[in-house]
Amino acid sequence: MANRKLGSLLVGAALVLGPMTIAESAMAQGASIESANAQQKADAQKAFTAGMKAQKAGKHEEALAAFKESYNAVASPNPHLMMARELVELNRLEEAWDEYERVIPEAEAAAVKDKKYNQTATQARTEMNDLKGKLGFVKISVKGGKEGDRVTVRGREISDHSKPVAVAPGTVKVELQSSGGGETSKEVTVAAGSEENVELVPGAPPTTMGGGNEVPPEDEKKVEVDTSKPTSLRTWAYVAGGVGIAGFATFAIFGIMNNSKHKKLEDECNGNVCSSDLESDRDAGKTYQTIANIGLGVGIVGVAAGTVLFIVSSGGGSKEKSTSALPKKPSGPRVDRVDVGYRSVVLSGSF
Repeated sequence: MANRKLGSLLVGAALVLGPMTIAESAMAQGASIESANAQQKADAQKAFTAGMKAQKAGKHEEALAAFKESYNAVASPNPHLMMARELVELNRLEEAWDEYERVIPEAEAAAVKDKKYNQTATQARTEMNDLKGKLGFVKISVKGGKEGDRVTVRGREISDHSKPVAVAPGTVKVELQSSGGGETSKEVTVAAGSEENVELVPGAPPTTMGGGNEVPPEDEKKVEVDTSKPTSLRTWAYVAGGVGIAGFATFAIFGIMNNSKHKKLEDECNGNVCSSDLESDRDAGKTYQTIANIGLGVGIVGVAAGTVLFIVSSGGGSKEKSTSALPKKPSGPRVDRVDVGYRSVVLSGSF
C-alpha cells in the first residue's frame, strides 16, 4: 500500500514537472504533441488526471473514457498505455492486446526524441507478454482472395490478418465475405496460449475445426448415420443373455417342482380320483407349471435377443465423444510495472 501511495505521489509530481515530448502515433485521433496548441495540451492534461483518479477509485470504465479523451486531444503513448491497462481491468483482453500492439511502436518512435519513452515501450511489451498466456491466436490465410474481401473474427472485422489475431479462448468463428458477394466461414476451438491456422477459400462450404484438425461440414454431418453404440450394445447383449439364462433356470427349477407334485398325485390318487387333502398339491403343481412355462419363454427371448445384440455389437468399434474443458475466464494481469504520467514515466509498485 505504501508503495502504491508513493507511486501515486510520483505520478502526480511527474504530471507537473515532466517535460513535454513528441509522440506521433499511427492511429492517433489527437494532435501530435509537437503540433498541439496550449488549449489541446491543457485538455489532455485535465482528462489524464481525471483518468488517474478514476483508476485509483476502481472506476475502470470512467478511467478508460478519460484516457481516451486525453489521447484524442494530444496523441501520447502514455495515455495510450493506460487505455490498454484499463481494457485489461475490464477483461476486454482482445482489445487490450490490439492497443498494446499499437503502443509499442508509438512509444519507440517517441523514444527517438526522448529516451524516457523507452520505459513506456518496455513496460507495454512486458504487460503484453503477460497477457499472451491468457489469449489464443488465429492465423488466417485467404486462398484466392481478392481486393475488397472482408474478414471477420467473432464478428470483428480484421483489416490486417497477415499476423495472428488474438482471441479469447473458446470456439471462434472466422468469416470471409468476398467482394463478389459469397460468404465462407469456419469455426475453430482455440485454447489459451495456443495458435490455430484457418484457411479460407471463397465459395467453400462452412466447416468446423477443432485443435487445427478439419472435420466434415455440417451438411455432410447431417447425412452421417450413427446406427449403434457398439459398446452399449455389447453391454445390453450380456444383460439380455443373463435374463435368458435366469429364465431357463426358473423353467428348470419349477419344472422339477411340478414333476415332483405330479408324481405324488400319481402315486396317491386312484386313477383321476384324489382325496381332498391332496388338492393343495394339485394347485401347487399347476402354479409351478405356469411359472416354469413363463421361465421358458423368458429364457428363449432373452438368449435370442442377447445373441442378436452380441452379433451386431461385434460389427464395429466404439465411438467416443469428448468435450474439452472450457478455459477459465481470463482475468487481467496484475504485474509490477512502470506507472506513467501524461508527460513522463516513473517507477511504481504493482497494481
